[in-house]
Amino acid sequence: MQLRINNSYFCLQKHYSSQNMNLSGAHKYKFSLMMMVGSVIALAFFAFIFHQSATRPTAASETKIDPVLLAGINSEIKDGDIIFRKGRSLISSIVMLNDQETEYSHVGICCKTDNEMFVIHAVPGEPDEQGNEKIRCDKLSEFLTPDKASIFAFYRLTCDTSGIAAASAANALAYYRAGLPFDKALNFRNDDKLYCTELVWKAYLKSGVNITGNQFKKLNLNILTDSIILPGHIQNSALLTKIYPHN
Repeated sequence: MQLRINNSYFCLQKHYSSQNMNLSGAHKYKFSLMMMVGSVIALAFFAFIFHQSATRPTAASETKIDPVLLAGINSEIKDGDIIFRKGRSLISSIVMLNDQETEYSHVGICCKTDNEMFVIHAVPGEPDEQGNEKIRCDKLSEFLTPDKASIFAFYRLTCDTSGIAAASAANALAYYRAGLPFDKALNFRNDDKLYCTELVWKAYLKSGVNITGNQFKKLNLNILTDSIILPGHIQNSALLTKIYPHN
């Protein structure tokens, strides 16, 4: 997800400088007061975000991936398994601030190729070599590098006897191969762009399973006019079972 915040201080400063306005003493006082109030609000907002992230209880301890652990996970995971991770970025903190039902901020779908596991996901801030933010297909080891994931977990569709999970992985792979961009507007009502939870939800929906039960939420920050799908809506689905870690 992407958050755009316009700093009123810099906007006003640029406006007054460009107009060469001679402010009176009263106007200068009001202008300074506005800058001070704006700065205090911004600092309080970011302090609150990081406090929420730091104090949130987690269901798993901080995990670093080593080759032995990665090999064990790779042998357990199947096509269509859903992987969650908690990121370390400001965007991850904002996601979790709006989603009190989970300890994770990002999600993707697993897809195995030549006995190696990949994760198909849509994420902002990780552009391709051309600088475009498109759906990614990353090796599991890259998806779980310590700078991107502090904790993680895998979930699987329960009682999948008809290959729905594998079909969903194929749908996600098709989105990747189509080069669909990341949906910065977070609009689940169109299919030409996708954000992370939307990708997972639509990949399964296309296979005939609605893993969220049409749960949506409007962000507290009121940045968007529409509601969105949050990681907790998928993690807490009655159709999924946690398979790793084993606790």
